Amino acid sequence: MRIRTATPADADEMVQVRTAAWRAAYAGLVDAEVLAGLPEEASERYVRHLAEHRPLELTLVAEKGPYVIGFAVFTWDHSEADEDEAGPGTPGEVRLIYVHPDHWSRGAGRALMREGERWLTERGLLPIRLWELEGNAVSRRFYERYGFVPDGERKTTEISGASLPCARLTLPKDHSTDDSA
Repeated sequence: MRIRTATPADADEMVQVRTAAWRAAYAGLVDAEVLAGLPEEASERYVRHLAEHRPLELTLVAEKGPYVIGFAVFTWDHSEADEDEAGPGTPGEVRLIYVHPDHWSRGAGRALMREGERWLTERGLLPIRLWELEGNAVSRRFYERYGFVPDGERKTTEISGASLPCARLTLPKDHSTDDSA
């Protein structure tokens, strides 16, 4: 498996990974019709996004052979600062991380997270936070194994007209990216 920076050419495979991950992880949390009809035109949005240079954002893909099996976006916590104000001391954020369900529990998510954590730490974007859809046992187990802990913050997010609860998790300052941890 190889971790590398995403390019616009990865957009179609990224959408396929996202669609498969949503359908597997969000079943029972998100309306089944929404999951069945996930838009494939999202790849156009991904192409545009990946073509833009954003110094405080990193999109990584995990490849196995010639295929993208996962991807993640790391950036600053947009609720804490605008882009022109963000920098060392601004919290970092795992904006999203998806691995195709056929590759869950095989190290791709951990490898993506480790590289993103290193990148955020090098830029002083600490602490590192993320939001997870409450009730998503798969993601909660993954995040807690990695070292994230709930910090008590909550919000709702809207998915196709439904307001769903989310919990924020934070990676403790003493977390290590050491593989033996």
